[in-house]
Amino acid sequence: RNYKNMTIILIHGFMGFPNNCYFPWLKKELEARGNVVLVPQMPSPAYPEQLTWVKTIRSLECDPTDTVLVGHSLGCAALLHFLQERKGKTFQHVILTSGFGRPFVSMKPLERWFDPSLDFSVIKTKSKKWTVVHSKNDLLVPFREGEWLASQLGANLIIEDKGHLTKREGAKELPSVLEAVVGNV
Repeated sequence: RNYKNMTIILIHGFMGFPNNCYFPWLKKELEARGNVVLVPQMPSPAYPEQLTWVKTIRSLECDPTDTVLVGHSLGCAALLHFLQERKGKTFQHVILTSGFGRPFVSMKPLERWFDPSLDFSVIKTKSKKWTVVHSKNDLLVPFREGEWLASQLGANLIIEDKGHLTKREGAKELPSVLEAVVGNV
């Protein structure tokens, strides 16, 4: 498959913004290859509500057969909720970085994100391909959550060593994610 003229949607996480983590570099690299890259500002990132984040993703939707979804941290959970409720064509590829799909720590702003819990038997049918990228030394979302998420989705697991994949942890560039998008490995 030729990964030109694709739409790539990047969804940031909790307390995040469009220029967060490796997103500016990835956007530049993908646009240089002839792709359209959408990086929305998610509403109220300090007090995120699942329904408003899903609504924001829904408003961006393009043709799923030519679209790759990339989430970071809470952005992964938002994508999973979006996909669970979505009907229609299957997405080309979903890439989840430093993500999680169940409660693993008590965080007041995220209390209701997984009540009820996600149905991975439904979600995994919504994309042709799944990739999970997670660091063994992620102090915010433990590596076991990335492993669990990959197992639920039958995803390829790419292991990094850049913490929560933020700029200050050395993830200004993330070639493994670029390769996952353009290489269709």
